[in-house]
Amino acid sequence: MRFNYLSFLIASPASILSVVRATPTTAALPNTATVNLNNSIGATKFLASGFIYGFPDNGTNAQTSIPDYLIKDIKFGATRAGGAQISAPGWASGGYEGGYQKRFESALSNYRSARKYGGAFILLPHDLWGAQGGGAPQFPGDDGNWSEMEKFWNQVIADVKDNDMLDGLVIDIWNEPDGSGFWARSWAQYVEYYVRTTKLIRAALPDVLISGPSTAHSPSLDSENWKAWMSAVAGNQTVPDIYSWHQIGEWEREPDSTVPDFNKLRADYGLPEKPIDVNEYGWNTEQNPANSVYYISQLERHNIRGLRSNWASGSDLHDYMGNLVAKKNGQYVPNGDWQLYKYYAEMVGERLETIAASDPQFDVFAVRERLVLKVIAGTRSLQRNGTITITGLESLGFASSDLIGVRRYRFDWNGPQAEVGKPVDLAFITYRFTEGTINIPFAPPTNTTAFSYEIALRRS
Repeated sequence: MRFNYLSFLIASPASILSVVRATPTTAALPNTATVNLNNSIGATKFLASGFIYGFPDNGTNAQTSIPDYLIKDIKFGATRAGGAQISAPGWASGGYEGGYQKRFESALSNYRSARKYGGAFILLPHDLWGAQGGGAPQFPGDDGNWSEMEKFWNQVIADVKDNDMLDGLVIDIWNEPDGSGFWARSWAQYVEYYVRTTKLIRAALPDVLISGPSTAHSPSLDSENWKAWMSAVAGNQTVPDIYSWHQIGEWEREPDSTVPDFNKLRADYGLPEKPIDVNEYGWNTEQNPANSVYYISQLERHNIRGLRSNWASGSDLHDYMGNLVAKKNGQYVPNGDWQLYKYYAEMVGERLETIAASDPQFDVFAVRERLVLKVIAGTRSLQRNGTITITGLESLGFASSDLIGVRRYRFDWNGPQAEVGKPVDLAFITYRFTEGTINIPFAPPTNTTAFSYEIALRRS
């Protein structure tokens, strides 16, 4: 029997010797999530490191309030904004000067913040229009009249060009058109708006990416809204560059379920394969390390870019990076979820095939970089024990009855405005390699706690 680990993972020999012990392997364990070392799904991309709004406005300039390290250290990838919830009410209520202009300036500031840190910017025209809360006095296409919509879009397009916003820009045609909170009109009117707007944008901004339909409800085989939209975009050659929807709350299932449904619908209507954005993920009670790992695992498995939802109001919407940072004595500090995303950003290398637990409320994300395996694990709002099964170690030279050292870390959560330090180092423990696997117990002390596991892989 051999205990295998790399020297750079060892903090101090004395501390390790005090905790190393053999743990029996149990077969056919319940609530099991699996990592397969033999199958790679591609290089790491940090797809889940985005958020909707969350940058402080700074006139029309990039933000300077949040320290750079809090943004860079999570490998920020994208944000999504359009000037919501500021004093200016938007185009529909206040016209250009009284409603739209300040909202566009807010969006421009957020765009410049995103580009400052190398991220994409997804523009939200429904916020420029002033449709949040469903209270706009008019919507595009009311009474069959599209002239106001065209006037609005001509202004948006001119401002995008005049302010050099083309690089890294995605235009989201409309947010949550399947809910009255943002589109207080019929689905048929939205679909016609989508088709008309897509054609207009592509004629004026041919190199800018378009996303849609950005529904509040994720795809399902019985969704008449998704079927009507797919039928329309197939017949009008207005397929977006990025398919998009939200995954918010357990009632929306998870990408393991929604992506197969989406692909079945897409095939039925002859639509091409394109990238996918889940451009809002996580209910407000799902923003903690355990749930973040769950969403990260699902998004990465399906190669989906994800942006954290933002449940704040007013000026707080334009702050806190989607509940990733807090303020203490007027200074920005990391909370427990930020610490999880920082660790996630350090998981470089090749992503590995993983499988969620069968129910599936427990999931894992894993990467391999040369001789190191890193795994993060979390549940979907459950304090429930589980097992992480790792397979494929025999291909790296491990033999039956080998003892394999695992270093463990715990990610704590004390609320969005509570500063939390680095993950808690739980030191090493060993597990026996038996029948081609090792089984690592997962036992969270709360329904918000996540864990990581690091294994040094011996050369074959």
